[in-house]
Amino acid sequence: MESSETTSSAQPTALSGMADVVENQQPSHKILIELIEDLDERREVMRKVEALEDIIQTSDQLKQERIQLWADRLEKHPRTITRWLEKAEKEGLASIARATRSDAGEIKGDKRWKHSVQYWTEFILKTYKDGIKAGLGITRNLVNNQVRGHAELELGLKQGEYPSHMFVYKIINPIIEKKSRKVRNPGQGPGLIVKVTSGKKDGKWIEEDIEVIRSNQVWQIDHTRLDNLLADEDGALAGSAWITAVVDTWSGCVMGYYISFGAAGSHEVALALRHAILNKEYGPEYRLQREWEVCGLPEYIVTDRAKEFKSAHLRHVALDLNIKLCLRLYTEQGGIVERLFLGLKTEFAALVLGFKGGSLKERPDNPEKYACITYEDYDRKLVRYFVDHHNQHLYPRVPNQTRLMRWKAGLLGGEPRMPASERELDLCLMKTLKRKVQERGCIDFERLTYTASLRRDEDGHWRYDKESNFLRDYEGKEVVIRYNPTNIIYVLVYTQEENGQPSEFLGTIRSRDLQEERLSLKEWKDRKKKMREEGKDIDQSPILTQQRNAYTSSIEEAKTLKQRRKKENHRITRNSKHSDKVVELYPPKTSPSHSKSRSKNIDSVTKAPVLEDLEFTQVTSEVQVQPALYVIPDWNEFVEDEW
Repeated sequence: MESSETTSSAQPTALSGMADVVENQQPSHKILIELIEDLDERREVMRKVEALEDIIQTSDQLKQERIQLWADRLEKHPRTITRWLEKAEKEGLASIARATRSDAGEIKGDKRWKHSVQYWTEFILKTYKDGIKAGLGITRNLVNNQVRGHAELELGLKQGEYPSHMFVYKIINPIIEKKSRKVRNPGQGPGLIVKVTSGKKDGKWIEEDIEVIRSNQVWQIDHTRLDNLLADEDGALAGSAWITAVVDTWSGCVMGYYISFGAAGSHEVALALRHAILNKEYGPEYRLQREWEVCGLPEYIVTDRAKEFKSAHLRHVALDLNIKLCLRLYTEQGGIVERLFLGLKTEFAALVLGFKGGSLKERPDNPEKYACITYEDYDRKLVRYFVDHHNQHLYPRVPNQTRLMRWKAGLLGGEPRMPASERELDLCLMKTLKRKVQERGCIDFERLTYTASLRRDEDGHWRYDKESNFLRDYEGKEVVIRYNPTNIIYVLVYTQEENGQPSEFLGTIRSRDLQEERLSLKEWKDRKKKMREEGKDIDQSPILTQQRNAYTSSIEEAKTLKQRRKKENHRITRNSKHSDKVVELYPPKTSPSHSKSRSKNIDSVTKAPVLEDLEFTQVTSEVQVQPALYVIPDWNEFVEDEW
């Protein structure tokens, strides 16, 4: 009782001097309240300050009643109001107006945990990052399962002795939000600078800054899958197509394109480049309101780092056309092409039947039902979009100027640089391979033999002509062949590049084994596949039986060198004409006297002095030695020679 009375009497005394302390700080806390942007939060802080000012100005006898009154109004515990008063006494009312706590942002754990907060934080972060690094579809829930498994199975902890799922989410959420946060790139401003890499030196990429100041200086090429389902000529579903687009960096104009149903490769890139360089003329069936005037040769081609853009075929095309190939240093440098692809999706594909969207979320119900546009119709619609919409669109950085107008104004000399003839672009139609020239100017390609020793006779038939072989000087050497996948009957032959010099055209060779004038590579591969399938129907069991028997017999007859020698020695010994008579010099377990008598008998027959020496050795030796056996091929000859 005495202690409680002492506390209650001491508390009003401590609060009595608060008014003088906080009166001088009122302007500061009012300023802080005005800085709070959230209206609800500002209203709550103003209620707190109002409560504290009212309690401070109350007499000491009525302070406890006033504290209880404000605790009921604010739905707080009286002890919370008392802590506010103590804080205001120490730091002033401005501390109440602060929106954040002093320990805000700190990660707090539970006292029941058997390990520290730092331990669990590091384990959670390591689990999540290792999953991301390994390419797993790691989520917050999967990380929480790993935490539970580690705690219960490996550490033997019970629930409550390790973090809950809310703590795991609190640790991982900032990483997920940072990863999914999208920040818009505002662009480069008035100047256009493309950062690229133009090769390697000493194992390091050579970085280069290209300042774009005119049209046809830098072209960018990329491809994407279009968002429409197409139909074939019979009305059946044909799927969606890929587009390879060429865009001028200075103006944003679409210079050319190429559509294919297969994934784009180096050949499709070369075809799109050829279309971009040449003049474009379209018939009335395209119903164009404007002409597609853009054309010419670029100085640079900038692409991403896909393998088709780093192929030898594209390098050869660029070298022959005097174009410098570069790779983007940053992904953002290709924004001008990505902007075109976004327009194709939102402004073109969305208005064409068979729209399937770019993702499952965007996919409409049953788009296959409305797929009725053929490739030819789709190509016409696409050309109209490029010519009458995209290239006629206002350039975003220059007022009152379309993309086409900017392209014309940015040309060096007012005219685009064009190739000398369309023949220079034949390389874009073809793929490149290296082959060795055989006798009579023959070259093998795709299991077909091509020869330079053919010419047409008066009737138009192909005949062998030794004099027309223009590859006679290249027999045994490697050359470069270039072929068009749409027709492999004829192949162009070029010399190899040497010392940075472009290859030279040697001539055209023809397939020796095919009579038709046109055959695509795909058709030839299908024909070969059909022949292989037909060959499988023929009974070839005798061939397999012969091969199996030959293998089995060889395995059975195969022996080691030692075994073969042993077998051969045994055969030779068994078949030899030598006598089987054996002379036993000393029989086993014989006494010296018996040896003497036996030696005398042998000496009387053979009179051989060598036996006397052997006899003497046997007698004087105390060591019993196993007698040796000697094979005598011919006993009569042995006796005659007095062995």
